Amino acid sequence: MKYSFMLSIVFYACGGFYMILGAHTIIASARSYVNRLFVILVSSMAIWSFSYSLSISAATAEVSAFWYSFSILGRGFFYSILFHFVMILTKTESLMDRRLMLTLIYIPAWINIILFAPFGYFWKTQYRMAQTDFGWVNILPVNMGTIWFIAYYSAFSIASIVVLICWWRRIEPETPLKRQAKYFLLSVLFPFFGGMATDTLPELLGKNVFPKLTIIFMIIPVMTLFIASKRLGLLLEREIPLSMEIDERQNIDRLRLFQTASAIYTVGAALSLLVGYFGMKKELNNELLLAGFVLVIGLFTRSIPIISKKHAAQNTMFLIANTMGMLFFMTTNAKVGALTIWAIYILFLLFTVILDSNIPAAVFTVLAIAMQIILSFIFPKVQVTIDGSEYATRIFIIVLSFLIVRHITTEYASKIEGYKKIAREQETLEKISSNFISVDIENIRERIDGMFEMSMAILKFDCMSLMEFSPDYEDTTILNMLRKHGAKPSPYRPGVTVKTDTLPIVSSLIAQKQPIICENTETLPTDEHKEVRDFFISRGVSSFFILPIMVDNNVGGMLVVEYYDRSNLSSREGRLYFLKMIANILGDTKKKTLYEERLYNFAYFDEATKLANRNMLIGKLDQTIHGANESENIAVLHIELENLRIIKDTFGHSIGEQIVIKSAAILEDLLDGDSHLSRLSEGVFVVVLPVVADRKEIEEYVDRLLDSFSHPISTETGIEALFVTLNIGISVYPDNGKDAHDLLKNADLASYQAKRTNKKAVFYTEQLEKQIAENAFYTNRLFQSLDNDEFHLEFQPQISCETGRTVGIEALLRWTIDGDRHVVSDRFIPILEQTGLIYDVGLWVLEEALLEHNRLIEKGFPPLRISINLSVVQLQAEHFFEDFLAVIRKSGVAPGYIELEITESFFLENPLDTLEKIYKLKELGVSIAIDDFGKGHSSFNRLKTVPFDRLKIDKEIIDTIDVDKRLAPLTEIIILLARTLGASVTAEGVERKEQADFLKTVDCDEIQGFYFSRSLSPEALEEFLRNETRSS
Repeated sequence: MKYSFMLSIVFYACGGFYMILGAHTIIASARSYVNRLFVILVSSMAIWSFSYSLSISAATAEVSAFWYSFSILGRGFFYSILFHFVMILTKTESLMDRRLMLTLIYIPAWINIILFAPFGYFWKTQYRMAQTDFGWVNILPVNMGTIWFIAYYSAFSIASIVVLICWWRRIEPETPLKRQAKYFLLSVLFPFFGGMATDTLPELLGKNVFPKLTIIFMIIPVMTLFIASKRLGLLLEREIPLSMEIDERQNIDRLRLFQTASAIYTVGAALSLLVGYFGMKKELNNELLLAGFVLVIGLFTRSIPIISKKHAAQNTMFLIANTMGMLFFMTTNAKVGALTIWAIYILFLLFTVILDSNIPAAVFTVLAIAMQIILSFIFPKVQVTIDGSEYATRIFIIVLSFLIVRHITTEYASKIEGYKKIAREQETLEKISSNFISVDIENIRERIDGMFEMSMAILKFDCMSLMEFSPDYEDTTILNMLRKHGAKPSPYRPGVTVKTDTLPIVSSLIAQKQPIICENTETLPTDEHKEVRDFFISRGVSSFFILPIMVDNNVGGMLVVEYYDRSNLSSREGRLYFLKMIANILGDTKKKTLYEERLYNFAYFDEATKLANRNMLIGKLDQTIHGANESENIAVLHIELENLRIIKDTFGHSIGEQIVIKSAAILEDLLDGDSHLSRLSEGVFVVVLPVVADRKEIEEYVDRLLDSFSHPISTETGIEALFVTLNIGISVYPDNGKDAHDLLKNADLASYQAKRTNKKAVFYTEQLEKQIAENAFYTNRLFQSLDNDEFHLEFQPQISCETGRTVGIEALLRWTIDGDRHVVSDRFIPILEQTGLIYDVGLWVLEEALLEHNRLIEKGFPPLRISINLSVVQLQAEHFFEDFLAVIRKSGVAPGYIELEITESFFLENPLDTLEKIYKLKELGVSIAIDDFGKGHSSFNRLKTVPFDRLKIDKEIIDTIDVDKRLAPLTEIIILLARTLGASVTAEGVERKEQADFLKTVDCDEIQGFYFSRSLSPEALEEFLRNETRSS
């Protein structure tokens, strides 16, 4: 057994290496599932190695067999764990059901434990140990147990190799990932074939004269796996978030303290056994007890943060663990006065530096002194021998002290660097936040650029960009971008708009509404994320952070941070925190600017048509005026959709809005060059023509405008297309105003005049303004005229063509102001109708006319038909019939003597409703006359539905009788039409004898006009009737 000691040390060193590798991994990140799996993997290898080491150098065959069977706890699980880790590495795990996969992988491992582990079914019969030059070797011939275990590790080894080969073949060539996969595959093949040569073949051939060396060969693939996993981002490095609360950082520091202390205790246990058993040749059981006790203290230390989260409780448990350890070391070395081991207390005192309390250090110091005092009484004098074991112990304590000091130094250096980073980060965030306090629509681009520049110092990125999504997510616009100097060229730049589907990562971002992080784009699976992988790799991006910009719980955009190198995992959390803060600031800024934009749009744009409103129009018009030369003309067109109200009342508000929107689109299509369009109110638009040569050019534009509305407008709502009528008022700079206010006012006045005169377009004139000002004056006076007795009636006789005598009179309203100033009826009656005053004035006219009728009868004159003009405004009033009937009843005049004169315009709006009310009037017994017939557009179809009694021919037709002989037959036709409809005829405006004679020859019933009499006051009417009686 001349090589057994050396071989035992080699196996023991391998076990120590695996243990240290596992301790490093668990300290780096105990939260990671992959880290924990890797620790289990190397732990199984450590058990395998330590067991082989003890088995080879055991004192007896029985002890060797025990430790050889104990190795099953490592090698019996190792191949299952390795295959599991390979599946995670190659991302094959996701292709299978997790529970089924774990069951298939680990059931064979548990079978190994049940069969071959200490106290298993075959543990006494499966091992026959014999001494060789290399120590104890199992020389048991091949049996079913041997075949099962060979089949187990061969199957799992081959499966691991097959999975790795398939993974390697899927990876794109000439990439770092391809090289890593190749190295790992080769490293796995080496121990597989090496193990076959040293372990499997000799066992199958019955030549078991050499210990099994597979566990030594496994150092190569495990190290390759460790390096590859770190580079692929599977094994996480220690994460040091840059931004966290102080309590959180203290918890992390304490957790690492317990992890490190546990690791040191664990390594110390291994070194203790190595020195005591192999070096000092002490009894194995005692050394195992010592190492086991140290290991238990290490495991207990590791579980302290799990047992309690309170710092005080953790400190107490840590003190107890270290006191027990110190007491154990002192007791076991009491006979030699704890010559060297007493210095172990320094290790604990070093650990207390990281604790947030001085009490544990003080208490432990007191206990250590007390132990020394007690030992001085029990063993006041001892004789010691300082030999190699003591020196080895001292070296061991020195090494542990170095490791602890190294850990503390690293922790404090890391902590100081972390606090510096926190300070820089917080300072940067404060500057960014301060800059964004006064952000608005005008400076937002500049402020975001500044944010990117300040962030570069913290994040060290190669490219940062802010992108905004369209409301339908069809398009993406790059708003801001900052690239590191010397960065690779990119097709993307600020202001560029691309289709969102060309950015493959966006769909996931919108769906998840969570940050997307990739530390290494080459590790992205080519099957699941091929488009994303190709998109970033093609631009040289190795890692990236993508954060959604949330606006009212919707993803309004994204912040993209790209690195051309693989991301440093140790700073990932800190970067993510910083980026989240930036994303929040950008989201809040977007909300703020969105609200500003909404307020701006509300203040300056029409919501329905998106056109400029009055505020924007005034600003633009003033700007146009200031930029114009004095010789240039600017035309302002006030355009009103005249029948919009009728359309809304008939078809509903939504149809009316559609008409407005379509009308706006028509007007926009007519804009030329610098012309601009605005919507002032419900159905009013304004077009500004900045440069017009003369009036003719304006008229040509108006003609094109009117022509555009000569066709009906379709609303695409299922109803027929609707015609829209316009009236247009025009003012021109500088003749009609020197600023926007005057030009808009004057265009509005011209539009009003167009509406009054039934014209399509009217240019503003000073006379027009005077007339409108006069209208305003009259309107104000009319509200008080009835109370001030400014109204009176005059009566014009209606003469029978057959008898030449008066058969009726028409009551005509007259208005006198300022004592003797007479206002013509054409000026004030429209105002009465517009203001609604016509209703009360109309009732007054009816009452006064009927009083005059009764007064004439009282004077001895025969009853006359009295005609009274009726306004459509009166007819539409809610209580017209009740009030009308009350006046008649009060007067006592028989309804048969009352004739109400209406015009055909009554039937332009709501003709069926108007007709129904006319019939209701007829039922009262009054007669109906159609006034001004022949003026405007007369319709036979409409006329035949109206129950009228008299047709009054308009003066315009009468005037043509003796002027144009060709039109004289028109009068005859009208009379014939009246006869056909069963109505009598009255000719209005007869002023000459020739007209009267002609009317008599064509059988006209009555004549009314200056030829017989002007309108008369009541007294003059009475005199007229007396004279008429005398002449007869």
